[in-house]
Amino acid sequence: MMQFLSPATIAIAAGLTIPPLIALYFLKLRRTVMPISSTLLWRKAIEDLHVNAPFQRLRSSLLLVLQLLVLLLAALALGKPTLTHEKNREKSLVLMIDQSASMGVDESGNVTRLDIAKREAGKILETMDENTRAMIVAFSDRATVVSSFDTDSESLKRKLNDIEQTDGRTTLTEAVALAEAYTQNMIIGGPTAGSDIEVQSTEAQPGVLLFTDGRVSDTATLSPQRLDLSKMEVVVVGERSDNAGIIAMDARRHYERPEVVQIFATVRNFSDRAMEFDATLVINDRHVDVQAVRMEPGRWESATGDAESSSAAGGESNDEGGDPNRTGESAVPARPAEANLGAPPGSMAAVAFDEVEFEGSGVVEVRLSIQDALPADNKAWAVVPPPRALDVLLVCDWCRPLDGALGSIGVTLSTMTTADYEAAPDDQLFDGDRSRFDVVVFNGHDTARLGIGNYMFWACVPRIDGVEDRGVIDNEVVIDWDETHPILRNINVESLDVYLWKRIRLPDRAVRLIEGESEDSTLLAYFTSGASQFLIVAFPFVFEEGGKPYANHGWPEDLEFIMFNDDAVDFLGSAVASRGLTGVRTGDPVTIPVPSGADAITVSRPDGQRETIPAAGAATVAYARTHDVGIYRVDPSLPGQDVFTVNLFDADEGDVAPTNSFTVGGSRIAARQGQVLVNEPIWHYFVLGLLVLSLIEWTVYNKRVYV
Repeated sequence: MMQFLSPATIAIAAGLTIPPLIALYFLKLRRTVMPISSTLLWRKAIEDLHVNAPFQRLRSSLLLVLQLLVLLLAALALGKPTLTHEKNREKSLVLMIDQSASMGVDESGNVTRLDIAKREAGKILETMDENTRAMIVAFSDRATVVSSFDTDSESLKRKLNDIEQTDGRTTLTEAVALAEAYTQNMIIGGPTAGSDIEVQSTEAQPGVLLFTDGRVSDTATLSPQRLDLSKMEVVVVGERSDNAGIIAMDARRHYERPEVVQIFATVRNFSDRAMEFDATLVINDRHVDVQAVRMEPGRWESATGDAESSSAAGGESNDEGGDPNRTGESAVPARPAEANLGAPPGSMAAVAFDEVEFEGSGVVEVRLSIQDALPADNKAWAVVPPPRALDVLLVCDWCRPLDGALGSIGVTLSTMTTADYEAAPDDQLFDGDRSRFDVVVFNGHDTARLGIGNYMFWACVPRIDGVEDRGVIDNEVVIDWDETHPILRNINVESLDVYLWKRIRLPDRAVRLIEGESEDSTLLAYFTSGASQFLIVAFPFVFEEGGKPYANHGWPEDLEFIMFNDDAVDFLGSAVASRGLTGVRTGDPVTIPVPSGADAITVSRPDGQRETIPAAGAATVAYARTHDVGIYRVDPSLPGQDVFTVNLFDADEGDVAPTNSFTVGGSRIAARQGQVLVNEPIWHYFVLGLLVLSLIEWTVYNKRVYV
């Protein structure tokens, strides 16, 4: 499609030149016919050729047509003509399709963002020639190669259309790693160590096209090795921002009355308008309670008073030949810097349901009665076990203040010295290869005598692979913590003043809940090893200096110390929190205990599909296909371990408003919508045509003069 950047110039130039030219052809020469007797009068006859009458009838003239065309081409060239066409692309393309929860937003007429993304990616595939190849990667919290590099556009489109919606969170790191794995150089092994040869590819780097709504959490930390993400094209889809969702939920039994269940939920409004709706509590498919919820708008207002400002994403462009134009969906709203501001006042609501007497076990569900953009966060589930006091073993030589804290949280507490623990017969501590206790707590005692179980270590470490005590850290401050984790949800970490703690090497899979400044400076960490859980608290209660003991922190004197131990023991040992039955977030793996003698277990997913997982004699199996929110059932299972739940619980996914710019690997990238159309200047073709017509006009004129 051709367009002009300065159309007014065309009108001005044509108006100033074409009318005078036509007027010259209207001017009339009036002659008097008379006989001439001498050639001496020819000079006078030639002078008489000058115009001496105003108008004549316009006759057909090739010269006039040619001269008009010359002037018209000159005027059009002054109008800066451009030809709009799709951007020329690399010969290798990597299409990354976001299939996370926020891509399930229904934009219009049951058309989701994922549908729009697949449609836009299909347009790219339709423009491929026989020399262009493309690969497709679908990603949410995990990435999948939908198709390796292929030149068959029809095959690629079929595989593209097979991409399914998930309720997962959005991370790009694994997708980039997969794309790089398919584009890396060939390695030829050498005869000796260190003599491998890397064969450099002669092909240019592939072009990367990311189709997303912009709710990607890890773009700023990407560090690709081969792909040049600074030239990545981001195609943003979506428009809606009206969403509210459940971002946290807790279902627990009362401390003093175990037959009573307490259910709480945290709901957040992500839209730019106030919302009112009901939150319904359901236990084992029975409606129990309803609470009204009202929240203020979830958008910070800009200085102009608008909830969000708007800007054209096309202001930043790497396209040569002019600024790109957008086609497809409507303009993407710009996002204010809200991340550092937190939620606006009144945009979050804590929903406390009435206490419920429930002595059995079952699934607790919270439902929001609202029709908004994202259904995946309008429900949340948790598993409530039957009332039972947990059996906790405390192993210590100096047990204060742990014995007091653990003894006040309603557990059955047993105590052993470290020597008694190491000398105890196996049948006193273990039932087969499993611990007889729901939770075992060690204070200042490293040990390798561990069965399958749940363990908490205070100022000591388990002697297992990947864990190592590397000395002491002092004079550091706490710089980061995860306040959303169930163990820290009731703890004000900012008030925790610790003088020193152990420097502990942890496995890469460990979740660092409280961190200090330096390497391996972790005050609180959680990880799993096989079917066992480990919670490491790196700071002791006292330390010695100059032969005198000093208190390392004042936490034992605070009520939060009891709350921390209660949450930690509940997380590790109860059916609500154990990894076999926990309400995990989408994408998180679940370790499922295998009953003795079972060769395989079957997991029934929320979508109705069933998966059989071989056990191969193992005590546990890992299940990672937790991409959909809902209830998962396990068969066969250990008692009380037959169900687990998966929830979204992600504010980044709940905030569904699309964004129009990214920082990818340190480079700022502007997003766009639809195809990339490039404005290529073509005025020089008009000038060339003008010169050709001028040459023709000059030739015609000279032939007429000399005839």
